[in-house]
Formats: sequence, C-alpha cells, structure tokens
Amino acid sequence: MTIRFMDKQGNIGIALVIVLLAVMSGVSLASVAFRDSVAFRNELDGLQQFHLLRSEVGRGRFVASHLESLHNPAVENPLPTRHIKIEFGSHRTIYHARTSLSIVETDYDDGFKIRTLISATRGEDDYNPENASPVKRYGENRIESLQTLALFHYFSDIDRWVDDRPGGIVFWEGDIIYGRVHSNTDIYLRNNSWPQFHGLVTTGGRIRVSGGGTNYPHDDIFLGPPPALIENYPRISFDPTAETVRARGHLMFGGTERDDAIAHVTVDGSAYELRVGDVVTENDPPEEWIEDYNQFTIYSSYPPYGPVGDSISVNQIPKTDTLWGEPISGTVVNNSVFVPMQLWISGDFLGRQTWASSHNIYVKDDITYRNTPPGDRPDGRDGEGNPVGTPNPTDYLGIISEESIYIQYGHWCPIDSVRLRSNTEDIYMYGAYAAVGQGDSDRAWDDGMIHFQYMYPKGSTPQQYWRGEEFKFIDLHLFNYPTTSSVPWPPGLVYPWYNPLWPEPGAIYNVPGLPGYTPNPHDAPEIVRERGDIWLFGSFAQRRRGAVGVLSSGVITRPWNIDGEINPNTMPTYGVTPPGRTGYGKRYHTDLRFETTGPPHYPVIRFEGYETEELRDLGFVTRNWWFKTPPRNF
Repeated sequence: MTIRFMDKQGNIGIALVIVLLAVMSGVSLASVAFRDSVAFRNELDGLQQFHLLRSEVGRGRFVASHLESLHNPAVENPLPTRHIKIEFGSHRTIYHARTSLSIVETDYDDGFKIRTLISATRGEDDYNPENASPVKRYGENRIESLQTLALFHYFSDIDRWVDDRPGGIVFWEGDIIYGRVHSNTDIYLRNNSWPQFHGLVTTGGRIRVSGGGTNYPHDDIFLGPPPALIENYPRISFDPTAETVRARGHLMFGGTERDDAIAHVTVDGSAYELRVGDVVTENDPPEEWIEDYNQFTIYSSYPPYGPVGDSISVNQIPKTDTLWGEPISGTVVNNSVFVPMQLWISGDFLGRQTWASSHNIYVKDDITYRNTPPGDRPDGRDGEGNPVGTPNPTDYLGIISEESIYIQYGHWCPIDSVRLRSNTEDIYMYGAYAAVGQGDSDRAWDDGMIHFQYMYPKGSTPQQYWRGEEFKFIDLHLFNYPTTSSVPWPPGLVYPWYNPLWPEPGAIYNVPGLPGYTPNPHDAPEIVRERGDIWLFGSFAQRRRGAVGVLSSGVITRPWNIDGEINPNTMPTYGVTPPGRTGYGKRYHTDLRFETTGPPHYPVIRFEGYETEELRDLGFVTRNWWFKTPPRNF
C-alpha cells in the first residue's frame, strides 16, 4: 500500500513535530543521564564521607589519649582541618574533615565527644564554594575512657620489693589470679611452686623464675584464652595522682593537708561517719601525764621479773596521743572525696564512690558492696569467670592513696577505746585500690604499695598485777628507749609503739615460788601472725609491689630502725620475729564491670605508643554514635 502526502504544508508540520519529539526525547534522555550522574556523584560523596567519619574517630582517640595525660586540658579542642584528595576517573574531589574533641564529665562517667563534619568540593578549583558538594556528613561519637587503673586486675609499675632485688618477691603456688595482670618490669615465679593465671598476663619484660631463668611450664601456669601471656609488651605510663579527685570531688576540710591528723571513716551505704583524730605531742606534759607517759625510771630489775631494783637511768619520752573529735556525718552520691590526711576506712558501700587521701590509707575492716553478698563477685560471675547471676548494677568503689595502702592490724576504737583487731581473720576488699606514691631514688620504701601493717610481730610486756599492785609500761622501766648502739633494745621484744596496740598482751605462765603471773615477752604472744586470706573482688594497682605475706627465718639481718630513718634501698626491720609466716593468703577475683565502668574520678593510665588498634581499643569504648543533620555553627 502506498501513502502519498499531497499537502506540502502538512508534510512540513509533521516533520517539525518529529524533530520536536526527537529534541525533547534527547533532552529528556540527557536530563535522565545527568540526574543519574549527579545522583552517582552524591552517593559517592556520601559513602566516602561516611568512611572519613570513621577515620576521624580514630584520630580523635589518639588526641584523647594525649589529653588524658594532661592535668587541665581545655574543654573544647579543635583539631586541624584535614584535606583528602580523591580522584575517580574524570572526577576529582577534595574532602574536608573538621573535627573537635570536647571533654564530657558526668556523675557516672568521664570521657570525650568527638564531633566531625565532612564536606567536599569538586573539580579543578576545589576550594571554590561554588563547587561545593551538596552532600555533607556530621557525626558525634561519645567515648568513655577505660584507661583507669581499674582496667587491670593486678598492676605493678615495679614488680620488686623495696630492697629492689630481682626475684625478691614472687608469685607462687598459693596465688590464683583470675583477672588481667600487667607489670612494666619482669615478673618472677617461685621455681617448682607455680601460680595460676586465668586471665591475660602482660609484662614489659620477661617471665622469670627464682634465680633469673626463663624455664617454666607455660601451659600449667598461664591458663587464660590465647594469647594467655605477652612478654615485651608496650610499657604503660604509670604517673597517676588523685588530681582528678582534688579538682572535681568533694574537698574535705578545704583540702588543707595535715601530717598530724587521722580521719576515721565508717561508711554505711551512701552515708558516712567521720571522726578526726589530732595527733598531739607534748614535750612539756601536764602533771598527770608525767608518771605514766613522759618519764620512765629504768631499774636494774622490775616486777613481775623481780622486785623494784636500783635506779640506773631515766627514759625521757615525749608523750604522743591521738585526741578524737566529735563525729561528722555526710553522704557521698556518685562522687569522689578527697581527705587531706591519713585515712582509716571501712564499711558497706552503695553507689559509685571514690575516696582518696594525700597520705597513707589503712583498711580497718571489711570493705563490701551493699548489693553484693560478701564472697560473691559483683560482676555476676563464678570463680572461673562463668556467668551465674545478675551483675551488681549500682556499686563501684575506688580507693586512692597518694602514698601507700595498708591492711590495718588493729587500732584503739575512738568511740569506746576498745582494742580492735578486725583484720586478723579473712578480710573482704571490694573495689579498685591504687597506691600511687613515688619515693626518691634512694627511698624505695616510700613508693606506693599495697601491703599489711605490723609485718614483723613479736611480744611485749603488758601491764601486770603483781603482789596486789599494778605495774605498767614494764619494758620501758627495764630498757633504754630509744635504742642506742651501746644499749640495744632486746631483739625478742617489740619496739615500743611499732605494734599499733602496744603493749599487746602476751602469753603468761606461773613462776614457781612467786605469787601471781609473769609475762613471757620472748615467747609467742597472743599477737596474730597468720591472718587468713584477702578476698579481693576488684583490682590492685601499685607503684611498687607490696607484700601481703612474709616468711621469717628468726634471724636478725638488720639492726633496729630508729625514728623512721631508712637506709637507701633497704626495708626497715624491727628485730627478731619468731620463724614462720605472717600475713595473708591471696584469693583475688577480678570485677569485669571495670572494663566498661570505673569509679568516679579514678586515675588514668596511658599506653605508650598506641601503635595498634588493640592498644587503642584498650583505652576507650564507644558509648554512643549519632549521625545528625550538620549544625550551622560548626
């Protein structure tokens, strides 16, 4: 069939319509292609910006690790803008990463907020605002610091005793450690008396056995998930103080430090009762003090060892006493407290609390959590670390001494003057404990340690009734005090006031032919030497590793230490102690909650380097990550 177009004008009109349709189709197709190209470019920008947001979080963490090493960092810390050029085919784009790091402080945790805005410009003139990509990405990453000392179940900067002798203090068969252990120096094990470590052990040095060798049954000792042991681990900077508590916690007594006072604190939940004891020395005592305290006539014999003999000398001793004030009550709710004097503390703790002292801290009785039965782990695990219950959601305790922490042997109760020896059986210690003192290079004894009071006990002669009359301070009526080289103190007697309960009653026996009883100061008194176990549920961190148990041979190795003067790199010794062991066994359990939440204002540590993701991730955990509409003022 043949179709003829006879109307020329109609033919032209139809041709124009066809041309118009073709042009419109071409424009439409070009528009679709253009839109696809723009959409692809925008999608590419968005994807690339998302990855850059992630990388900026890493950069923020590096900066956060530095800020944590500073005492007073700025609240807001803008980072230099980073420009990243990327070419893809004919596309050329420069992405601009603007990041700022702000410090976040709440009642519950401390950390940082990393805020990042990623923008882009395209083409040859990359910095021309007219070439700006319409796509922007903005994120806020909330990280919490895990670099508190509570992160490590057992941490020591120097894993040696005060004599600084390698291998002088060891882990041995009685030590079963369930949490993470780290030392910046070599860790020593007692040869053929192997401990057990159920968590990761890291050391800046090597694992060595007594004598310095490195031959030990690895798989029988290091029982944690592989790798159970890492030697030559990057050193962890240990330079903490209680500065954060000083700066942000409650300063008792205005923070004015005193060397002549004791704070006796008992905590019940979030409430506490505190008494201040003023340590007073009287060189010119009142009349009623003279007979019993200041002037002691020395006799050639003295009851109950015989009749009052000839006067041969006089001890003139300043009278030192502790005068206790009235109780002070208060509360601690999700906060820290700084005590500017020696602190004696115990109790049952509720909520998040940290107690810090500029001086030594003495644990005077059990320290427990209100919402954890004594003996249970607060993280809801059993002894092997398996989940068995619900973790304690509320109670986290920190104890920080800027000197050392002692488990107290005993004290005179300031309330009723009763002799208390609360820690001569098992003791419970819940929480994170840090002894951060740093002594001079020739006074290792002043390094912060966690150890126990009255390490070398021996007898003394308590007051006696002899032939119907009372005799007191018998030792001071028989021997010169203080000790002199020409007239030494008898090695079988405790040095006066070295025992915090001096003169502590000793064993007594009958003397044939004499009425009454005679003390035996050279035999084993009622002093408690084997004091049970330390049930730790938390963490220990210390400048130098302290001893919680000592073994005495009964041989004098050093003379009496006089008036606290310590020879370089030697520990003070106090005469002969009967042979045997004194102190505590270890029953240490970690608290896995400290991996994510620490006590308030607890000191931080800093890994040197942060060269790897592993070390960086040990430092922080991400709490929240929000992607938001970019703010106008950022």
